Amino acid sequence: MNRLVADAARRARFAGAETRSMAIAAIRATRESVVEDGGERHEVIVGTPQKGEVLDGTTYDGKTEIALFPGDLPEHPDALFEDGRAVSLNFLRFQPPQRLDKNAEGNVVLPHIRFDRALDYLIGDWLR
Repeated sequence: MNRLVADAARRARFAGAETRSMAIAAIRATRESVVEDGGERHEVIVGTPQKGEVLDGTTYDGKTEIALFPGDLPEHPDALFEDGRAVSLNFLRFQPPQRLDKNAEGNVVLPHIRFDRALDYLIGDWLR
């Protein structure tokens, strides 16, 4: 567990609460891919930034799909917090996918990231 949630989770456990953390997205707006550049392979995310989003001086129109290299994590991410200063982060907001798959019953399936597991943890007992 990283430092962003570790201290809060430790306090909650001390108070007797069960905690669990995971990365989730109710609707997945990007997908992973690999781009080759000069013989090097870079893992990227592919998606369409929302209209008006700005990164490195580029303003996106809400229609153009991009491949974005999010950067490498430092070897020791906790070091970012050692001096007590706020960490500046910049995240692009992405459009939801325009083409959606359907399941065997013909219902639209929204892509997500572990949202089903989070819902099961939170309300699964009530549904069983």
